[in-house]
Amino acid sequence: MSLALINDFPEGAWEKRIPSGCLIDRDQELLALCRGQRVLHLGAADSPFHKEKAERGALLHQKIDAVASENTGIDLDESAVNWLRENHNIGNIVVADASGTSPDIGGKEFDVVLCCDIIEHVSNIGSLLELCKASMSASTKLVITTINATGLKPALRAMVGREAVHHEHTCYFSYGTLCQLLMSHGLKPIMYGAFSYPTVNRLTSLPFDLIARRSPGTADGLMVVATLDG
Repeated sequence: MSLALINDFPEGAWEKRIPSGCLIDRDQELLALCRGQRVLHLGAADSPFHKEKAERGALLHQKIDAVASENTGIDLDESAVNWLRENHNIGNIVVADASGTSPDIGGKEFDVVLCCDIIEHVSNIGSLLELCKASMSASTKLVITTINATGLKPALRAMVGREAVHHEHTCYFSYGTLCQLLMSHGLKPIMYGAFSYPTVNRLTSLPFDLIARRSPGTADGLMVVATLDG
């Protein structure tokens, strides 16, 4: 399966039809979008998982380095950025707050702006999206991935009175709310996909993946690709 085109997102309508047939492999889709492109990667260090992932070569920023024509990262965690530079020679990540003041990235132009699994961490989401827009041209693709508010796993946990949530997360998004947020900031959603996060036991995730294949709105995470509107 691949990303689905967003051809109709009715403004003002209560009910939004979630695209079907779009359960994807998150990293494979991201790398396909970044191949041969000039990329701005927000949240590039992926702290606190940077050491374990970098040692395995599984850090998303490493994967993007291998396929992009140019890759510039931004991350707030200075210690993680320094560790990656000193231990894995990753020197293309700027220490800055992507939801704060504009970072010094040398006036570069980008073909792809990646905002992967960080939008749920920030309180000032509007500033984050404005930074993204400032780094975009008419042809640039903004790619956002995040936890899916309508996922099946969180719903089942809620039924037994539990919630598994990262201590830095401040919000959840669904297909409808993320698209609506982007539109309110002058961005046009053009593609959508849903994906599963890795689990320790692959057999445990199998039934959830089978359900998500038929109903992507129940998947763990979602991806929306957007461009500047007009």
